[in-house]
Amino acid sequence: MFSIRCDQDTNQLSLSKSEDLGFLDDIKQKTAKYLLDRASAVDREVVAVNIQDAKSIGIIYRADHDETNELVRRYVKFLKDYKLKVKALGYFDKKELPPDVNPKLEFDFITKKDLNLRLEPKSVVARNFVEEAFDILIDTSVSEDVIMQYLTHYSKAKFKVGATRLSYHNQLDLSIVLKPEEGTRQLLKGVDKYLHVIKN
Repeated sequence: MFSIRCDQDTNQLSLSKSEDLGFLDDIKQKTAKYLLDRASAVDREVVAVNIQDAKSIGIIYRADHDETNELVRRYVKFLKDYKLKVKALGYFDKKELPPDVNPKLEFDFITKKDLNLRLEPKSVVARNFVEEAFDILIDTSVSEDVIMQYLTHYSKAKFKVGATRLSYHNQLDLSIVLKPEEGTRQLLKGVDKYLHVIKN
């Protein structure tokens, strides 16, 4: 926050910047959310795809959430058994990647450094991801996340899947209903179940 400091010797007032700038982040989040909710739909072909007929799958997730990170890694390994092309894009809410994290064939990452003032991911990695017409996009979010919303909204994937509880679930082609206490694990189970039974 910004605080006012009064110097009693000179009777001058000055503004000092507090280390806690949470309120600025909150304003950015709300502004980004407002713009995304009113953004025009992306021009894309919508095709319901059974996972056994799919050739490519994109996954977005919060890489700084340990449980989500582990679940996504396991699911990517599972999907590779189907001989699918899989690309997972993880977001770290930090300026730099942790030293033990490196992009790999199936995994790319973005950080705060890749966001503009409107919290839009503008790196080459993010741009390439949303431009790729995956057969299926899986948004693993189980709570509001403006970065995940941006990637889901602007993705040109043919079939977008995620949780019904998200405020932007209307941007999904298939949404999974979760109980209040359920999280990413149950979401991925539901996604996998319905992607196996869906008919083109």
